[in-house]
Amino acid sequence: MRILVLSQYWTPENGVPQRRWSWLSKILVQAGHEVLVIAPPPHYQRRLGLKQWFSRKNILGANDLETGNSGEKILRSGFFPAGPSLTHRILNQASVATSMLFMQVTKRKQLKNFNPDLVIGTVPALPTAVVTQFVARILHTPYIIDLRDAWPELLKEKGDWNSGTGKRSVREIVLTKGPFQLLTALTERAMNHALHHADGIMTTSQDLTEHMERDDARRGAAGARRIRTVRNVFPPKTEFIASDKGQKSSKELNVLYAGTVGRAQKIDNAVKAVKIAQDRGYDINLRIVGDGATWHATKATIESLGINATIEHRVPADELQNIYEWADTALVHLTDWEPLNRTVPSKTYELMSLGVHTTAVVQGEAARLNEELGAGVVVPPENPEALAEAWAALIDDRSKLTVSPSGREWVATQRDEVVPEAFLDIVYAVNNQHEEP
Repeated sequence: MRILVLSQYWTPENGVPQRRWSWLSKILVQAGHEVLVIAPPPHYQRRLGLKQWFSRKNILGANDLETGNSGEKILRSGFFPAGPSLTHRILNQASVATSMLFMQVTKRKQLKNFNPDLVIGTVPALPTAVVTQFVARILHTPYIIDLRDAWPELLKEKGDWNSGTGKRSVREIVLTKGPFQLLTALTERAMNHALHHADGIMTTSQDLTEHMERDDARRGAAGARRIRTVRNVFPPKTEFIASDKGQKSSKELNVLYAGTVGRAQKIDNAVKAVKIAQDRGYDINLRIVGDGATWHATKATIESLGINATIEHRVPADELQNIYEWADTALVHLTDWEPLNRTVPSKTYELMSLGVHTTAVVQGEAARLNEELGAGVVVPPENPEALAEAWAALIDDRSKLTVSPSGREWVATQRDEVVPEAFLDIVYAVNNQHEEP
């Protein structure tokens, strides 16, 4: 089978979407399929000025194919440089989506030679869902949407998106009063249309799969699209197994957050929890490693509270082993937006694989997995008092830092058996359904 993948994120960048699709591409290639990817060149993890960006290739897309680490072929689209603000993000995603559409004409020869049997679009970025639908129509192929979060329902939380970013710019204030409201309404409508007409949907949590199946039943469209759970259990960036911190004698607690410091995480909740615990006489050392829209606001909060906490930017993968070994417990952290109840952060699986004790500030399926698999403690989001109490309890009784091997074993089974089977199942099912007379 020949499969065309549309994505706004791809290797050699090192992020969750990139690592997910390097793994899924390898599964497809090893199963004997050809994979062609349309994605922009790496640019999200570096600051790119307009002079550096301005070239025919970056605007219109490349002509030559690259070969990825998983055996996939990559055709690079055009793009506009990304930035931390919502307006920069919107411009960036819109530019990539527009380039992908234009490439159906400008790269028609390459696409015709490939002649895909199936198109898969991975979301976010949000415009990719709509582009995938258009491209599939142009190529007369079925399409699958890889829906990695509870979109478009998360758009309903747009009023709270910037609450953790600190003071907003005048541009953002003006744009969110009207244009942004209109844009999100149009995006939600277009995205729902693309999702409802998709031949298949891949989600990353069972709760989201069941939620979408119930939605199909309410709309009288049960069975019209195939929905499968394809979890984010891609291999971690390091293979070490953490030591048992329940055997360590200490009156301090080292807490690590290594991940996106973004709008949906609102990691300042953890910063406030450290302050509460510190005021009660508990020694907690918080280390935040990552990047995102709320990084600077979080740094300012740490400095204003005067707590034992540091925040640093993303580090290379080969440094993660030492960071994880330092930690007594690691945070998986989301805010209390209702759609996030149907999200399981990929960090959940990574920490289970490495045997690192987890402090899971989550609800829904993510909370249940942590509790059922003995991976750590669960605390409700946006409750710094409860989080401070949970950490104090770990200091008072460090035996609670010992984690069950069940989590590591469960993730390994999901990675090696369950998820590859579910992924190939939906690919074959959608393709076979389309070929039936």
